[in-house]
Amino acid sequence: MKKKKSPQVFTRDFKIAAVRRVLGGEQLGEVARKLGLSYERLWRWKKRVVEKGEGHLNEVGRPRGRGQPIRDESQVKRIEELARLVGRQQMEIRFLDKALHRVEELRQAKRNDGGMGSSKR
Repeated sequence: MKKKKSPQVFTRDFKIAAVRRVLGGEQLGEVARKLGLSYERLWRWKKRVVEKGEGHLNEVGRPRGRGQPIRDESQVKRIEELARLVGRQQMEIRFLDKALHRVEELRQAKRNDGGMGSSKR
């Protein structure tokens, strides 16, 4: 007889972190693959956050009745503000990473062409 596969259980913090990566600009499929999730599951979490906010992601497993959303509107606004900030920072990091790689490529090309470098030796 085959064993029944036990359902995967994820904490609310895990779900929020995964969704923030997607909202920050990473490809949904790539994040799902890296975290061992199905595309559909992560898409549902993202949809829920976009439509209703992070307070509507349930703690673990399936919801029992209504979830416990964040009641304080200032907390919701602060979380949304922080999520946007994280997204901007991730975009800046990617930009700077690409710029660094480009500078390194140019530096390597300059060394390989036989020309003199900018520093004296």
